[in-house]
Amino acid sequence: MRKFLCASAALALSAPALANVFINEVFTNPPGSLDDTREFIELMGTPGKKLDGYAIAAINGSLTRYYPLGSIPPAPLGQEVDEFFSLDGLSLGPNGILVIAIGAQNFYPTMIPDSNFARWETFWNGFLDTTGRLENDGSPTYLLIRNRPGATQATHPFPPVVDLRWGKDIQCDAQLFTPVIDPQDGLQYDQWGDGNLDTGGANGFGGTTLDVKGSLTPNDVADDLEVVDEISYENERGWEYDLDGRLCDVGSANLGLPERRVHTLDDPQGFNPDAISRVDYRTKGAGWAPVAGATGQGPGGNNWQDTATEQWVRGESIVGSGGIGNPPQMFFDNTANTNPDSIQPFWTNVPTWLNDGVGTNYNFAAANTYQIMAGRVNPLAVAYIPGDADRDGDADAADIAKIAAVFGDEDWIYSNSFSTAPEGDSGDPATQTRPWDVDQTGDNGVEPSDLQWTLNFIGNATGRIVGRTYDGTTPTPAGGGVHLNPNLPVVCTITASASTDLTQLQVNDTAEITVAAQVTGGAIVASGQENGVMQYLHDIEIATGGVVEVTSVQAVGPFAATRPGLAALQGVGGDRGIDRVNGHTTSFTQGLTAAAPLYRVNIRAIGEGSTTLAVSPAQQAQLLASTPGGLKVGRTNSNGNPGAVAYPVLPLNISVSGGGFAAGDMNCDGFVTVGDIGGFVLSLTNPAQYAIQFPGCDINLADVNGDGFVTVGDIGSFVALLTGN
Repeated sequence: MRKFLCASAALALSAPALANVFINEVFTNPPGSLDDTREFIELMGTPGKKLDGYAIAAINGSLTRYYPLGSIPPAPLGQEVDEFFSLDGLSLGPNGILVIAIGAQNFYPTMIPDSNFARWETFWNGFLDTTGRLENDGSPTYLLIRNRPGATQATHPFPPVVDLRWGKDIQCDAQLFTPVIDPQDGLQYDQWGDGNLDTGGANGFGGTTLDVKGSLTPNDVADDLEVVDEISYENERGWEYDLDGRLCDVGSANLGLPERRVHTLDDPQGFNPDAISRVDYRTKGAGWAPVAGATGQGPGGNNWQDTATEQWVRGESIVGSGGIGNPPQMFFDNTANTNPDSIQPFWTNVPTWLNDGVGTNYNFAAANTYQIMAGRVNPLAVAYIPGDADRDGDADAADIAKIAAVFGDEDWIYSNSFSTAPEGDSGDPATQTRPWDVDQTGDNGVEPSDLQWTLNFIGNATGRIVGRTYDGTTPTPAGGGVHLNPNLPVVCTITASASTDLTQLQVNDTAEITVAAQVTGGAIVASGQENGVMQYLHDIEIATGGVVEVTSVQAVGPFAATRPGLAALQGVGGDRGIDRVNGHTTSFTQGLTAAAPLYRVNIRAIGEGSTTLAVSPAQQAQLLASTPGGLKVGRTNSNGNPGAVAYPVLPLNISVSGGGFAAGDMNCDGFVTVGDIGGFVLSLTNPAQYAIQFPGCDINLADVNGDGFVTVGDIGSFVALLTGN
């Protein structure tokens, strides 16, 4: 039923997590009595993304801010976590879509095979109450959150639950303010809450506390909530809980565009939408100019851009025919909006960049035009690009640079729920990012699997994978997306070659070892499907210290180091090797027809002895979990991990013998000078001390007279070298 309300509709969303997961659609108020079967929340992001640790909180913000003086308490009016859904154990589908819903799957006739589905009545919610319908009376807010403090499903899968800070029916804005003045009529009222999602239990209600921005640990961000995405809309001047305090339309003279937070829908005098449907995952524009004579909060004097308005279709819902034996179909209502204060033409509104006024980009001339569809890409949606880290609509060098800057970190957080975040409440919404772990490997931080999505989608703006279904029953055809072929037939072989005979090295000799890789099984050379080697992440281990040392590593050919600082010398100055040698290429053809050089390891002999050098997959836990074979190949399932990687020619034998320096060069600097006197004396009087003071040098260099012994008989010859006699 349409709600003829002078409603303030404020739909707020945060910028989505980088190439990760975001709220894509919410159907909160189906027509008539269909709430028990047709409500749903749809998430979208990187295909296969695991959602362990994520949750959705539905906040009920009440109908209004102001109540007759003396009317409250005793009865609290809203301001609670009305529903809470832990997403542990769930993942996005092969096409990047997950639908959680109140009804059985057969009530959602638009679901397609590559979208995942789950009913929320079985989800963990803190056990304060049973799961129910989405609240559609009031000012609802939907938060997609991660790293929530306090008890979680992982720590308390069964009741009783202690330290529950996020769960169903927790009060989140329980303060009573009285009296307050309504600025519109100047009269006194009671006010329930202050519009900030801060604490519960302040007046004895709920008995628990929400930790949003350091509310319990103001100097420690490690346990603070991460807000991945947020959507809210206001009803009757009630409270909605956009956690981002930035404002747009500051000082606006347009009654339909009052001052509001950046994630709030415009047209607050129009309607309270039944459904919302995302059409773009990016943020557009440089902000809005303020009213004449005013100065905005954003750069250049503009106000911040309103990200919600730019990205969402939202409106009332109507029932259409589903056909004989099928559930009824739901559509956005496209009849005229008669509210005189509205700036929107219909009971459904679309972003201004889609509303060209003539129906070219959308057409509401006929009834039942835009369907509310669970489990498929919306008709007007801009393609979501896996790996588009900077959210500009493609995967390119800029995205690689953004990932490379934090490559190998346990986790990377830019969140406006963090008081000391690099980009906080004052940042540009177009560049505001959220915590992210792009791939489907869970909590491994930012690693090669995350980067692989960007590499796979380099040069492709469709956001689609060939053979997977997004917006209908026909899988994406060849030429319409990126190929991700099976990984199990793919076998890669690592080889290594040296620039010199490693069994003949003498002290201070140098050598180059080139590590190469080839796809020796399952290679695909068809145009647009090549699955060449695209990433490496290796440890170089030298078995014995004090024999040779790694001096440097350089990527070669089309490969570039991803994050050079991640590599670390082991032992003393690299005499036990180097860990986390990493690199990538945007080429899909490396190693398909011949071994492709990946990088060169430069070594120097520093002492006598024998040792071995081995190359293996990087053993750091998060990196090994992401890349168990040490390589990733392009256009391949399972995050680009080959089915097998062989290291058959390693380890390499390295023998080091003395020599390489002239007799009398006791400090091994290439010259015989007075600087060698101390070493020569030690070689005669304290050979053990000489070995300690001049590691890698050969005591036999003191045999200046060449008789095969180091004795006082060498003194005269040594002096002669120094004096030139």
